Amino acid sequence: MTIANHNLPHSLVENIERTAFKRTSGNTTQTYLVLAFHRDSDESRSPASSVLGEALQEHSCTKSNSGSIRAYAATTSSSGSTDRSTSSSGSTYRSTEQSNDESSSASSDGSPTSVVASHTSTGAIIGIVAAIVFAVAIAIGIGIWCIRAQRKKKQTKLELIESQGYHLWEDETIVTTRIPREKVILETLISSGGYGEVYRGSFDGQPVAIKMLPQHSRRNIQLVNAFLAEAKLLASLDHPHIIHFVGVAWNSLTDLCVVSDLVDNGDLRALLDSYDSNHHPTGFDYVKIIIAFHVAQALTYLHSLQPMVLHRDLKSRNILVTHEMVAKLTDFGVSRERSDATMTAGVGTSLWMAPEVLLGHRYDEKADVFSFGVVLSELDSHVLPYAHAKSSQSGNKLSNTAILQMVSLGSLHVQFSENAIPLLKDLGQACVSMDPAARPSAAEVLYHLQLCLKAC
Repeated sequence: MTIANHNLPHSLVENIERTAFKRTSGNTTQTYLVLAFHRDSDESRSPASSVLGEALQEHSCTKSNSGSIRAYAATTSSSGSTDRSTSSSGSTYRSTEQSNDESSSASSDGSPTSVVASHTSTGAIIGIVAAIVFAVAIAIGIGIWCIRAQRKKKQTKLELIESQGYHLWEDETIVTTRIPREKVILETLISSGGYGEVYRGSFDGQPVAIKMLPQHSRRNIQLVNAFLAEAKLLASLDHPHIIHFVGVAWNSLTDLCVVSDLVDNGDLRALLDSYDSNHHPTGFDYVKIIIAFHVAQALTYLHSLQPMVLHRDLKSRNILVTHEMVAKLTDFGVSRERSDATMTAGVGTSLWMAPEVLLGHRYDEKADVFSFGVVLSELDSHVLPYAHAKSSQSGNKLSNTAILQMVSLGSLHVQFSENAIPLLKDLGQACVSMDPAARPSAAEVLYHLQLCLKAC
C-alpha cells in the first residue's frame, strides 16, 4: 500500500513514527503499519493531518484516537508471532521488535502481503530534509551576498581602495623611512607633469622638494603603487650625484608625498635654455664636461647595482644642477630593477628613447646609454634633440611622430656642432648607435669623460 501525491509540511513529516503492528483474532493475524504523530491531546487537528487521514482512509485505513491524531493504521493480510500489544478503539494490536522475522513469517504462509516499506518512507523523509537544507543554504548565501553588495555601495571609492591593502604600505623600507606628514609643509609649485607634481616646501624647517601624484591620480591603485615603488627605490640609493631621499609621508592616499633634497638652481634644460638665449658658445667646456661626468657616474652606479637599476627616463629635465654646477639625477618614477624577463614597456620621454624601446623590442641598460648620448648632444648644441630635423619638401620642422619613426628606423640621428671636441663627438655618436651592442657601457663612457677632463 502506498500513499502518493500528498504534500505534507516538513514540520509534520518530522513527527512521524512508523511501527508495524499485528492484530490477532482467533487463528487469524492481521498486520498494520501505524504512522504516529506526536501532538498534545488538546492540540487541534491541522489541515495537514486531515490530508494524511483522508489519504489513508482512501486506502482502507482505520483511525484511532480521533481527539487528536495519534495513529492511522493501514490493514494488510499476514500471519506471524506477536511481541507487544497496545489497545485502540477496542481492538488489540501487537507489535514486533524484529521486522525481519515478521517478513520471513509472513512469507512462509504464502499469504499475499502489501505494506508501505519503511525504507521507502525513510528515503522520502531524507530527501525532503535534504531539499530543505539545500534551499536554506542557498537563501543564506543570497542574503550574505546582498548584505555585502549593500555595504560596498555605501563605501567611498577611497575606502574600497584602502580596504584592498597594498604590500608596499607594509614594506620595511617604506615603514622605516616614513616621516610625520604634519611636518611636511608645501609652499610653491616648481613643476608638474602627467606623473607628478613637485613643490618647494620644508621639513623640520629645512628646504625640501616634495613630490606628489597629480590630483586626478591619487585614487588610482596602479599609480599609487608605482609612486611607493619610486620611494622605495630612492630610499635604497646612495650616491652624491643622485638626489638624496629624505622620506615618505602620508596620512591618507590623497596626501601621499615623497620628500627629497631641494636643488633650487633648476634642471639642465633650464640651464641650456639660458645658454641659448645668452648665445653661450656651443661645444664642450669644462662645466659641460663635468656635468656629463657626474651623470655618467650616477649611471655607472645604477648599472652596477645587484640587481641592476635602469633609469629609463634620462633626459635634460631629469638632471638637476646646483649653484656649484653639481649634477644630480632625479625622477625615478619609471625606473626599474632589471630582471631576466624581457623588458619591452615603452616608457620614458620619446625624444630621448632608444630605437629598440620605440619599437617595443627587448632592451637593457644600453637604452640608458642611448639617452645619455642624446643628452650629450644637448650639452653641445643647447637645443632640444632633433631640432635640426626638417622636411625635405617644405623645409618645416618635422613632427614628433615623423621624428620618432625615422629614429626607430635608424634614418635620423642627433647632431653635434662643429665646435664639439672630436673625442666627445665620437663618444656621443657611439652612444646613439642603432645597435645596442655597439654602444659603450656606462663605465666606458665614464672612462672617456675622465680622459677629456684631464685634457681640459
